[in-house]
Amino acid sequence: MVYIILFPILLSLLLVYIKRVPHGYVQWKTGLALKILPSLDDKPPIEMRATLEKLVAKRLPKIKNSLPVSKVRDIDIPTGYGSIKARYYDHGSMPGDPIIVYLHGGGFCLGSINLYEEVSRLLARTTKFKVITLEYSLSPEHKFPRAHNECLDASLWISQHHSDFGTNNSQLILAGDSAGGNIAISTVFALRKKKQDDIIACVVAVYPPVDGTDHKTPSNKAFATGYILTKQAMANFINAFVADKKDLTDPRLSVAFEKELSGFPPLFLLTAEFDPLRDEGEAFAARLKEAGNHVETKRYKGTVHAFFGLRMMGSQGIAAVEDVAAFVHSPAGRSKKYES
Repeated sequence: MVYIILFPILLSLLLVYIKRVPHGYVQWKTGLALKILPSLDDKPPIEMRATLEKLVAKRLPKIKNSLPVSKVRDIDIPTGYGSIKARYYDHGSMPGDPIIVYLHGGGFCLGSINLYEEVSRLLARTTKFKVITLEYSLSPEHKFPRAHNECLDASLWISQHHSDFGTNNSQLILAGDSAGGNIAISTVFALRKKKQDDIIACVVAVYPPVDGTDHKTPSNKAFATGYILTKQAMANFINAFVADKKDLTDPRLSVAFEKELSGFPPLFLLTAEFDPLRDEGEAFAARLKEAGNHVETKRYKGTVHAFFGLRMMGSQGIAAVEDVAAFVHSPAGRSKKYES
């Protein structure tokens, strides 16, 4: 009888322990992940990359079985540096739909098409658009601006070869999280300089870093430790990525230094509540909106960096993918200004 009374009390206390973080509460799956997953500053970038790839290799069969997609194939995409790998997903898209080009996160040092298998499949299944996830070159082996240039070249190639993927729409939706969100935004500005930004229907940026210089925002100070992405991890990543300190103020990397913000495609920028990158992303979105662009933002309560599209992090990540689907299908996400 005592056990029957004590069990729910102990369970409640355990859940509170799991969900409690220094600044509030997260979902229990997120809390559990925070307690069992390594912080991104635990090891040097190359060692951390290997650790994450081993973890996802064990989960890949389960991911594929639980998230079936009608068509999946690996492709090679030419760039100015040679071909890069990519993975194509289609789960019932229509010929007139744009293609989502997804740029993975990982601080420019981590990440792969395997590591983003779950996110890519969820995007394809939820949006019903074709998704092509790029595997750009990583640092410290390959320094800035190689990753940015590869994604620019790949985006142009995909648009020019859209018919190879069964669509009559040459437009793209650029989407990415963290470092990938940075590259997505940067790619738009690069395309604008080439006068080819009309190929972009809209942009989705999930907790993107926008300023490579010293971070002094309240969120960066408050969430500097304890939330997977740490201030030290960000420093490790950026130091591994740039060859020269002057690169930190290059607008291709630190898009916050871009002076001309008008004429940007419709943007949906998502942030996590307990994320050191939260404030800089939201501030940049506000500047874009002030410049006359269509910008939508959403901060997800009780979430941490890396929550997007990962079921192991709780339901908020799935809800965020559903929000992205709603945006890309909305009149704003398919603005007539950018229609082909």
